[in-house]
Amino acid sequence: MARPRKQGLDYFPLDVDIDQDDKIQLVEAVHGPVGFAIVIKLLMRIYKDGYFSKWTETEQLLFSKRVNVDINLINVCINDCVKWDLFDKEVFETHGVLTSNGIQKRFLEAVGRRQKVEMVTEYLLLDFEDINVYKNLTTKSINVNINSINDDINPQSIVKHSIEKNSKEHHSTEDENVDDDLNIKVNEMNDKDFAKITQFYQENIGPLVPHIGDELGYMIDTHPVELILEAFKRALEANASNKVRYVNSILINWKNQLLKTLEEVNAADQRRVKSFSNKKITKIELVPDWFGKVDKPTVPIEENSDIAVERERLRQELMGG
Repeated sequence: MARPRKQGLDYFPLDVDIDQDDKIQLVEAVHGPVGFAIVIKLLMRIYKDGYFSKWTETEQLLFSKRVNVDINLINVCINDCVKWDLFDKEVFETHGVLTSNGIQKRFLEAVGRRQKVEMVTEYLLLDFEDINVYKNLTTKSINVNINSINDDINPQSIVKHSIEKNSKEHHSTEDENVDDDLNIKVNEMNDKDFAKITQFYQENIGPLVPHIGDELGYMIDTHPVELILEAFKRALEANASNKVRYVNSILINWKNQLLKTLEEVNAADQRRVKSFSNKKITKIELVPDWFGKVDKPTVPIEENSDIAVERERLRQELMGG
């Protein structure tokens, strides 16, 4: 079973002071809370798709129905967003696409651990320095360009260019073949891991619906397969109601602890158990000062002889003798 490629994000960063951004304030100043809500809803839509969202008539109608706002008001708000650079003007006017430099940067930061991320060249707004940081990024063009040679080009330069081009293409082809072989091996390995995870899921949890397949594919992109399987086993032991969400929380926790293998996870569990046992509090009972002290034997007091005589006399009188 081929593994589906996840494109969008499950969540995106939303700064707590986003309403203090000048661009957002301009939208809110003109359109009020409805304008602010439209912007947030658009960002949710964009990040769910990836790093851009098409804005054709179909998308406009569907978006208007989902947010229950008049389509004309939405389009006026979006035009203002473009005017104030919340979305890129050139890409919007040329391709009918909503995106921005900041959106693309945040998207690439979020998918930095994915093995391959593909972006459309015509929509790309990042500088070369920004693009070069992400080694997993590839680009594709939505246009087919046909290269032609002008008639007025110097013939000598054509020959020189042809020789250099053939030389570069020779080395480039070798490099591309190596990269293609490597990518094929990586993809085959990922597909095997995906098949292993999906088989475990179907045998122990339930049928594999499309959105679950997307979630499992994303797990394969970001976590070792042995840890995914272990996390699912623990979710079953805990009888978690939402096992995928439970597994994701476990995997994120292990990732934050920099645990990359099952051996490291087990070692961390043992350290935690040992630490817990060492922290057990021993109950100390307070006892009175007299507890444990040995009573000294009472020493009989010697009686005075006169008192003894008098006591005997009184005894005789009482007895009538």
